[in-house]
Amino acid sequence: MISLSLQQKMLQRLSPQQIQLMRLLQVPIVSLEQAIKEEIERNPLLEDDEDSTESFAANDEETIYDEESYSNEEQNHFLDHYDDYMDDYQSYREKIDYDTSQEERNILYASEASFQDYIIEQFNLKETTENQHIIGLELIGNINVNGYMERNLASIVNDIAFRQGIYVSDEDVLPVLRTIQSLEPAGVGARNLQECLSIQLHRSEDQSADTKNAIKIVDNHFELFSKKHYNKIEQKLKISEAELSAAIDIISKLNPRPGNGFVSQSDNPAYIVPDFIVTEIDGKLSVQQTRDKPSLKVSKYYTNILNDINKSKKPTKEEKETATFIKEKADAAKWFIEAIEQRYKTLDITLGVIVDYQKKYFLSGDINDLRPMRLKDIAEMTDFDISTISRAINQKYIQTDFGTFSLRKLFSKSHIGDDGKDSATETIKSAMIECIKTENKSAPLSDEELTKQLNQKGFKVSRRTVTKYREQMNIPVQRLRKEIVK
Repeated sequence: MISLSLQQKMLQRLSPQQIQLMRLLQVPIVSLEQAIKEEIERNPLLEDDEDSTESFAANDEETIYDEESYSNEEQNHFLDHYDDYMDDYQSYREKIDYDTSQEERNILYASEASFQDYIIEQFNLKETTENQHIIGLELIGNINVNGYMERNLASIVNDIAFRQGIYVSDEDVLPVLRTIQSLEPAGVGARNLQECLSIQLHRSEDQSADTKNAIKIVDNHFELFSKKHYNKIEQKLKISEAELSAAIDIISKLNPRPGNGFVSQSDNPAYIVPDFIVTEIDGKLSVQQTRDKPSLKVSKYYTNILNDINKSKKPTKEEKETATFIKEKADAAKWFIEAIEQRYKTLDITLGVIVDYQKKYFLSGDINDLRPMRLKDIAEMTDFDISTISRAINQKYIQTDFGTFSLRKLFSKSHIGDDGKDSATETIKSAMIECIKTENKSAPLSDEELTKQLNQKGFKVSRRTVTKYREQMNIPVQRLRKEIVK
């Protein structure tokens, strides 16, 4: 029997203005400039004063930011050192540098925009519905320079709902992802290294017995393969050492980074555009945003038209429709201007607190001076919500006298050692990297030996902590770090 009942619920919904502010707050400066351009093109009542054009000149250079790690840390490490892995199998030796912190200070990056345009051109030739086309463009926008899908489908589904107002499920997104994965170069759109290699193998014209063995290894025994447990693979597939060698030889010829083979048509290299600059003068720090706040305004031409219509005693139907249109666009322009102003104000406050909190580090540039700092700490000092701080530092870079790096690098949990000393985890990780860089490659340090060396350096950490930090940095275990010495 069907029954009707009334229910009263408390729901908290974000206003369009709040959603717009959150969207503008989390984007970096280059994306903000593009967003302003698009809003001006979309809304005829929003104008940019000519006087501010020079101070807020759009930077045509594109930027690429840190890639999010894949869900499988071992696969992520395997991708990072894929070439070294294969060289080791062929008994060649190459140096592996685990100091990933230097990557953040390297300002020059390759451009990914033209690569994404290349994927979009192919995707546009596929038969898709309107929603599938929107989903496809969102997916392609999340493909990084290596050709990988750098975010999970659940997050992309949320982005589509947030940005496009279209509610889809993972089941709606997956077929579109498969379409993208059928494009060139082979392996593009993969969510991890295993899927990337599998796509290439299944699309190979050569389907010999060796290729089929390679497919079985990648699809069914990838973990054993990545850990070099060759004997176990031979037993499971019931193949000989020669057959295994032939299959691995095929895998070694695959491209672990399908996006890297694309050559941009532009001769101009792309650079990270920092959002903030910290300068030091006589021991005092000053932080400022790299772009002045744009001088936006509501068009007087259209507001005068609206005023004239409002003064009319008997406006026509067309005039009423025009008045409604102008009012809606004027309100939207005001909301956008207010959101931009609030963005600049929020960033100024947030960065001022961060720089003051990490003053010693900004003065010395020594990572050992980096204080433990959490989003919660800055949120409490600014009276902002934690989510606001997270958006404020999202994909933002800061330029200093000792390098340009992501703001997220400044956030680090604390570790309290047995001696009661409070150290930033990044400081401990940096010391670990130094130990590993100087270890004997033919007999790498075990986690227990790393623990002893760190304790000697003044970091009272346990072996369990060392193991956890090593895994977080995608540094392989002792056995996998061993190199063949000729």
